[in-house]
Amino acid sequence: MVIARTLVLAAALLASGFSASAANPPAKDKTVTILVRNDSVGFDPHKATGRGAAEILFMMADTLVAVEDDQKTLHPLLAKSWALSDDGLTYTFNLRDDVKFCDGKPMTAADVVYSLKRLIAPETRSPAAWRLGKVADVVAKDDTTVVYTLKEPHNELLLHLAQSFGSIVDRANVEKLGADFGVKGLNGTGPFCWGEWRPRDQFMVLRHDAYKWGPAIYANKGPAKVDAIVWRVVPEESAILAAMQTGAGDISYVLPEWSIDQLSKMPMLTKAEPRISNYSAYLGLRPNRKMTSDVRVRQAMNLAVDREALAKSMWFGQARPAKTLVSPGTIDYSGATEASYDPAKAKALLDEAGWKLGNDGFRYKDGERLSPSILAAGTAGWRSRLEAIQGYMKQVGIDLKLLLVEPAAAMAQINTSPEFDGYALFSPYATSGEVLMMFHSANVPAPNRFNWKDKTTDDLLAVGQTSLDAGKKAEAYAAVQKIVADQALLIPLVHERLFLFSTKRVKGVDVHGIYNSAVYKGLDIEIAR
Repeated sequence: MVIARTLVLAAALLASGFSASAANPPAKDKTVTILVRNDSVGFDPHKATGRGAAEILFMMADTLVAVEDDQKTLHPLLAKSWALSDDGLTYTFNLRDDVKFCDGKPMTAADVVYSLKRLIAPETRSPAAWRLGKVADVVAKDDTTVVYTLKEPHNELLLHLAQSFGSIVDRANVEKLGADFGVKGLNGTGPFCWGEWRPRDQFMVLRHDAYKWGPAIYANKGPAKVDAIVWRVVPEESAILAAMQTGAGDISYVLPEWSIDQLSKMPMLTKAEPRISNYSAYLGLRPNRKMTSDVRVRQAMNLAVDREALAKSMWFGQARPAKTLVSPGTIDYSGATEASYDPAKAKALLDEAGWKLGNDGFRYKDGERLSPSILAAGTAGWRSRLEAIQGYMKQVGIDLKLLLVEPAAAMAQINTSPEFDGYALFSPYATSGEVLMMFHSANVPAPNRFNWKDKTTDDLLAVGQTSLDAGKKAEAYAAVQKIVADQALLIPLVHERLFLFSTKRVKGVDVHGIYNSAVYKGLDIEIAR
């Protein structure tokens, strides 16, 4: 059995151990270890976009509101209550008066104002700035009251404020650390505090002893029940698998799909899955690049991929084939336009576009081979899956080039480099509107990494974001989904499922799924006695 052969790999993890902050090392018997495959390039909540940052930021920092694992039911967090004006333009947040940052400093309305204004400030260059809507002003009426005024309604504002991008930070800490904010430290109000980050190795957070304002979705409002949580970066999936079976790790939600069914039967492990967790894999295609400028080429690339077979073979049946970017069941999902597998039609479109088949099996036009390039993280998972897609493309005469880079740096290159025709990513989201805003022209270069600039799309997204009529909102987002599909701006692959496994050493491990981050605040996690 493959699982049995990998057990020996756990020895290296067990031998390495974990080192904490030298000033206050936590007890090993009160430390929980979470095994992940990828790290983040930083932990500035207003700049970091990947799950690797979000899952740790949710623990170190808080937001005004919290959301349940249905990704739509809101609860108070830093704001104990809020009110919205009839015209949908003014939110008034009433804050708790007992919140403290990790350094003991009280959090006030001034910190909320600073954090939200920093997120939307042009100099921050945040790819998440759009999430706050068109802000007129954010002011502190007093120490516990924030008045948030919009130029136009933003119907999903509260859901966006619940994401890690809405984290409230300490201005003095940001200004003191400068470019090192989120790299060498972060002073937040979360249930855990910055301990130590060793890039590409591990991140340790330490319990915030003063914490007592956790959201109602937890039985324990704080402080946390463990001294520390360590995210251990283990790129090899077989090593993660071995570690979970031998006790070198306590929790993981990145176990290989081929192992899920077998692990589910093991008595030493517990499996959990959230109610909703949207995490969709896709290949983005850039219409402003020569190789992918013709919509017929992009459509052909879509038709060349057998998603059903891909989900069964490369995701071992543990993911759902994606016929659209937006997962069925998502708020404002429209399945009117779905991708299909039709290599014969793909070949016909390429012929029509002037790309003729050569003797070597690849297509040429004006002496140039059709060889679009795809940039992706060089993980074992993406490598094997992209090689399978490369095979599908070859069957219709497309020579797909793979540019695989170091995983921690992949997002930065995808966000900034113009020198590739497409890219491979996972997109975490809660609503259709959230993921579709990737196509707004104002969001170039990120999250609009497609470089799609279209006034009709922008206008429809504006209606979707601002309408106070649920029907009109859904209609606008449905129209955007049709444009995305008709223009073949991406190749939807699968909608992944989030499986969290924990060992019998720990209990109270409630899976959440926000931004595909499994453990959220982790307030109920404890060492089993």
